[in-house]
Amino acid sequence: MNVGKTDAVIRVIIGIVLPHLTKWGVVSGTAWGVILHIIGTILVLTAALRYCPLYKLINKSTA
Repeated sequence: MNVGKTDAVIRVIIGIVLPHLTKWGVVSGTAWGVILHIIGTILVLTAALRYCPLYKLINKSTA
């Protein structure tokens, strides 16, 4: 567990907002929509698991 509470909340908020950017017209294009959905899913998943492989790689923890 290397993701703290504040970090997890921020990840969930950003993870929920990113996929909606195409709906709101901020970002256009199917490819960008798919990319934002993937990134959003990863952020929400890492927040739920409270583990970030990238943090492990760079030896960082916000927990």
